[in-house]
Amino acid sequence: MRTVFHHSDADRHSRTVSNVANLLDDETVTLDDVALVTNAGGLELVVADSPERERVEALLDRGIAIKQCRNTLRGADVTAADLIDGVEIVPSGVGELTRLQDAGYAYISP
Repeated sequence: MRTVFHHSDADRHSRTVSNVANLLDDETVTLDDVALVTNAGGLELVVADSPERERVEALLDRGIAIKQCRNTLRGADVTAADLIDGVEIVPSGVGELTRLQDAGYAYISP
C-alpha cells in the first residue's frame, strides 16, 4: 500500500507528524511507500527551525519522502538551504499530490 499525506495547515503540524508515525507503527497495514507533501502553511513544519524538527527528521530516517512545494517557497522567500536536510522540493504541491494519487497513493489530509 502507498499513502500520501497532505499538510497545508500551520495549526496541525504535531497532528500531521503524529498521523504519519501512527501509520508507520500500525502493524496491520503493509506499507510500500509513504510520502508527506507540504505546501502553504505546511512549510513551517519543514524549515530548519521547526519546533517539530526532531520528529520530522525521525520520519525521514524511517524512509518517509517529504516533499515541499516550490511555489510556497517562492511566495515565502524561503530557499532550499532553509529546509531540514532531506526534504525534497517539488514544482508544485498540488501537482505532486495529483501525480501520486494517479500512481495509486491513498490520500490523507490530517
